[in-house]
Amino acid sequence: MNILFINPFQYLSINKFMHRVFPVANITPAYLASLIPAEHSVQIIDEAKEKIDYSIPADLVCISTITVNAKRAYAIAEKFRKQGKKVILGGSHVSAVPEEAKQYCDAIAIGNAETMMEQIIADTENNNLQPFYHNRIPDSIPQKATGTARSRWQTSILASRGCELNCSFCSSQNVFGKFYLQRKLDSVLRDIENLETKYINFLDDNFYGASATANEYYDQILAALERKRISWLAQVRLPVLTDTVLDKFKASGCAGVLIGFESINSDNSSSVGKKVDVDYFYKEIERIHRKGLGVVGSFIFGFDEDTPETLEKTVDFCISSGMELAAFSVLTPYPGTKSFNDLQSEGRILTTDWNLYDSDKVVFQPKNFTPEQLEAALVRATKRFYSATSIIKRMKFGMNYNTIKLYLLPNLLRKYAMIFR
Repeated sequence: MNILFINPFQYLSINKFMHRVFPVANITPAYLASLIPAEHSVQIIDEAKEKIDYSIPADLVCISTITVNAKRAYAIAEKFRKQGKKVILGGSHVSAVPEEAKQYCDAIAIGNAETMMEQIIADTENNNLQPFYHNRIPDSIPQKATGTARSRWQTSILASRGCELNCSFCSSQNVFGKFYLQRKLDSVLRDIENLETKYINFLDDNFYGASATANEYYDQILAALERKRISWLAQVRLPVLTDTVLDKFKASGCAGVLIGFESINSDNSSSVGKKVDVDYFYKEIERIHRKGLGVVGSFIFGFDEDTPETLEKTVDFCISSGMELAAFSVLTPYPGTKSFNDLQSEGRILTTDWNLYDSDKVVFQPKNFTPEQLEAALVRATKRFYSATSIIKRMKFGMNYNTIKLYLLPNLLRKYAMIFR
């Protein structure tokens, strides 16, 4: 049987230049394709890299979705179905709105697709594809699962799946369930040993710190990274970054850490599900910088307690703390999240045009802004943080990263993205 996996693509407008020059490889299609028995022919098309050839022989077309690319996924599915091909949609978006998505395909995989693939393939072979396949929480990551995907400049590696947090704006646990799993250590170490790029982006929701046992696992990964002498980045929770951990990270080639601050407004603590303390943030960023590591901060604008003043203070904080990169987005209530359900019950969802759910557009009625005001505040914040003055002020030398390649170039790309957006 011929099986085709497709990753639909849609640029996020503010970050389009970053996506073109520094594309982050999507691992989902490769991960699922690796679980298909060897007697089947498998092909992957990542639309970020190549055009879709609709004439490819395929007995089953598997399309993964997130909300912003949902309409593109639906269009691709319909085009394949018109050719008589069987199409199944999976991913976070269709898992949250399966009845909507079912209009465009033959079947829906709701939740963790790897727990359903065996049955889906058997049903396709027997011409008995079911309309819905339902989520099970996996008890392990299969030994043969591919955990890497490569772009032209970096390799994405998955070491663990799942997250112990439960943030109101995140669909992960609502759609996929609460679990934390690690890949087999020897598989991860082999991936690192066989690397052909100079940079790694770990895709773990939370790299390091889940437990003492998890840390022993990551310590062996860090040792392998140190031997390989490679530069890497991962998303890490701030409380995990003790001096001891930072020393290990530095020795293993860590260029920086991605931290989901989300907000510096302490009134938003319940919404972000994390401790919010600006003085603490300042001290911790300074400590990370002293160790030579960079900080990439993630922030969300538009919580009910946010005001124009708090957003300005957020940009002040990002610049004065000297963080290397900041990703600003508006609160986007993805279907399947508590945020979406709460806003919908309050009559504040303004549109379900999924193309607008790109983290730049405001799709709900904010409390202290008009939608237009909040979108304008996002643009101002991004332009100010990535202004020439700010870039020069935040630039450092002698860090654990290449200042030109991993600081100046990404900053300039973001700056020029705002000019041509």
